Amino acid sequence: MTMITVWLNNQAVECHSQQCLTELVEQLTLPTVGAAIAINQTIVTRSEWSTTVLNHNDQITLFQVIAGG
Repeated sequence: MTMITVWLNNQAVECHSQQCLTELVEQLTLPTVGAAIAINQTIVTRSEWSTTVLNHNDQITLFQVIAGG
């Protein structure tokens, strides 16, 4: 299977072509509680993670929601 490079918080990450966002989250054991993910500056809702296919050079940003007061 062909490998592609995506950028997660400005770090290069190798993954399989046609890989979905859920698979990347699982591959890297990324935190999912209180997490939001944007691809190319567009927020991807959690319900779309399993159907969002990653492309070469996608810019992925992982946000952790932090409660404060």
